[in-house]
Amino acid sequence: MGEGANLGFTQAGRISFARGGGRIDTDAIDNSAGVDTSDHEVNIKILLGQAIRGKSLKAKDRNALLASMTDEVAAHVLKHNYDQTLGLSLQEANAPAELDAHGRFMLDLEAKGRLDRKVESLPRAAALEELRAQGKGLSRPELAVITAYAKLELCAQIVASDAPDDSYFAKMLGAYFPTPLAQFRDEMDRHRLRREIVATGLANQMVDMAGPTFPSRLMTAVGCDAAILVSAFEAARQVFRLDEAWASVDALDLKAPAAAQLALYQAIARALRGQTYWLAREAVLKHSGVQALIDAYRPAVDVLMREDAADLLSPFEREESGRVLQGFVEAGAPHDLARRIASLSALAPATEIADLSAETRRDVRCIARLYADTGSSLGLDRLRAAAAAIAPGDAYERAALRSLIVDLISEQTRRVQAVLEDAAGATETEALAQWLAPRELSVARVRRTLEEIEQTPQGWTFAKLTLAASALRGVR
Repeated sequence: MGEGANLGFTQAGRISFARGGGRIDTDAIDNSAGVDTSDHEVNIKILLGQAIRGKSLKAKDRNALLASMTDEVAAHVLKHNYDQTLGLSLQEANAPAELDAHGRFMLDLEAKGRLDRKVESLPRAAALEELRAQGKGLSRPELAVITAYAKLELCAQIVASDAPDDSYFAKMLGAYFPTPLAQFRDEMDRHRLRREIVATGLANQMVDMAGPTFPSRLMTAVGCDAAILVSAFEAARQVFRLDEAWASVDALDLKAPAAAQLALYQAIARALRGQTYWLAREAVLKHSGVQALIDAYRPAVDVLMREDAADLLSPFEREESGRVLQGFVEAGAPHDLARRIASLSALAPATEIADLSAETRRDVRCIARLYADTGSSLGLDRLRAAAAAIAPGDAYERAALRSLIVDLISEQTRRVQAVLEDAAGATETEALAQWLAPRELSVARVRRTLEEIEQTPQGWTFAKLTLAASALRGVR
């Protein structure tokens, strides 16, 4: 069902229809292109008004210039509309797993006086518990409301920060306006809604790609503000070329099954969330501004993302990447794109590898191989994968698992640093062998512990991961 006008249905009716298997969003989603067009019109007219007052545009030429931009504005608006409905589809696929996060997000907005669940027909605690018991999540119309609130909240936080003033986002401002307006670059930089335009674009992109609760979860977990969040998010997209991968998946429309596209999008989104978290936690403190982050990490990551870089992974990581690749291909994804996206999960420690390479002045490929070999020798690669595969039961378990994965990456980095400190001119392979030799017995005990846990019928649990991580820390 599509609503061509406001209030074609009540929200209760939409939710009921969706719960019964119907496909429906909300009137705000279905009519978002109209609102977006109005926003573009206002912002363009403000720009042209400045140009006329500044004598860089003659008043008599204004209307013809406006008319010439019709098709390009329509293309911009429809792309935004496409991205938003795609974001809802990604949320819908993960709705049961995200129910706790959605509940906490609504609770937080209520506490701030910014949400009335009764007015918005959103479920309260008892209804959420019933959905959880049934293994269900919020319906698509409910997710549409959550999305709107998330974008409004995030946009306000970005505007209140200094993020829009980063010179990197000048290109975002330029891309917002149609091509014929490129001649008015000075007027764009002085546009009175310049910061709001940038903030709106960033908020839309972040919520559509990473989900409505991601911004608040990350800022709480890291203890950072919106400026750091934005810098890390944009840098993660550019360093790992995730925008390029996302656009390649967009291009599969009508060429590959929708299930394959969604699987690829979700893999990119997971990588984006993970790398944004890591950059916000560590790298933003070392490099100021988005461009500095890109300059610091993209050259190394480009090396690690090359097709021939598979030999830089541990045997376990290669096997896992191959398994994910096979799943994508079997779902109908083209092999080259599937391979590229399947490799993203193994790049979790990429920025750590880049930093080690810069600090030690050693080739990034050599550091990556040493990093993988060290992780393989101690079983850290298997532990990280096991932690990432556990579905968190609630926000506390999610935070605990995220913290454990960070600790495991940090532990692996420390071990590599220790190996390099003792290298004394040896090659990376020789240095690792020298470091492992006096620790052979304790390393063997850790491997036996991992093997015993992996052979248990229940598989990995958080408790088992904690015990295994503790055993690893005992290798000195």
